[in-house]
Amino acid sequence: MFQVIESIRIENKQLHNIEFHNARWNAARVHFFNTTEFQRIEDFVELPNTIDESIYKCRVTYDGIDTNYTIEPYKFRNIKTVKVVHHSSIDYTFKSNNRAELNELYKQRGKCDDILIFRNNLLTDSWAANVILFDGINWYTPKNPLLKGVQRAVLLHNGNIKEADIHPNDLSKFKKIKLINALVDFDRAKEINIEGIVY
Repeated sequence: MFQVIESIRIENKQLHNIEFHNARWNAARVHFFNTTEFQRIEDFVELPNTIDESIYKCRVTYDGIDTNYTIEPYKFRNIKTVKVVHHSSIDYTFKSNNRAELNELYKQRGKCDDILIFRNNLLTDSWAANVILFDGINWYTPKNPLLKGVQRAVLLHNGNIKEADIHPNDLSKFKKIKLINALVDFDRAKEINIEGIVY
């Protein structure tokens, strides 16, 4: 069954960056299901009394009829190496459970922990995160990612990162990269040495 999805970080018993999530959630619902009802996720997600101040993942889904959610502890992935992969037309503009193309690319990672996806020779995203790269002075993120992630949006809004077109031969100009998403914010994202990129 096709579903649109929103994944939200719960920390200190709070839903984080909820305004950004609401905007993206409702844009996806309009695009796929033509719904005119604006939903505020915080209005229907009830945090259980059993959670503590740790990080949890709230996964919200909508299939055109029902809205559901689950809450579970979040486990961070240990990513040290990333494999460069290419695709000419992959599209993941809206977050959904239709990740077939992404999963096929992920299978190309070999012994690496994750992938860097280039579409038409421009860097977009990793398998499940946006990419930011540090040149020694500034952090940059691809101008046209597959999915405009919430943590990416927050960092752009606050002026912490800049957008840029990044080609494969540009990667050597950077010193390190991070993979960020709503669950893995800037401070928690592990730095990956540029030598960890496999071509």
